[in-house]
Amino acid sequence: MHVPEEIRADAAALIDHHALGRWKPNDADRRVAVALFRFLETGLPLTGEQIRSALAHPAPADPVDERLVRLLHGTAALLDDAPVADGPAGRDAVDHVCLLLDALALSRPAEPSDR
Repeated sequence: MHVPEEIRADAAALIDHHALGRWKPNDADRRVAVALFRFLETGLPLTGEQIRSALAHPAPADPVDERLVRLLHGTAALLDDAPVADGPAGRDAVDHVCLLLDALALSRPAEPSDR
């Protein structure tokens, strides 16, 4: 999946699920989001290579949520396709993914009883 509309919809759904408490990101989800959030703070654009690098180091005992992994792999593929990524739909999709990363990186860790 690297169709901008699908990426945008999936990112928006995860944002909503997180905001409503239906999805509680684990430590690995948060670590990936923080790594990418720190990269975004440099002011450089997000790249597919940066996403793949962040996904390459999850803790085995606490894997990254499959929905987040699929979304980020799709976003990496989208970013690799510059003409699509630079179009309005591509930019909107990436913006939604960045909003999700911000929300995850800035959220407090879930209590063990919350999961």
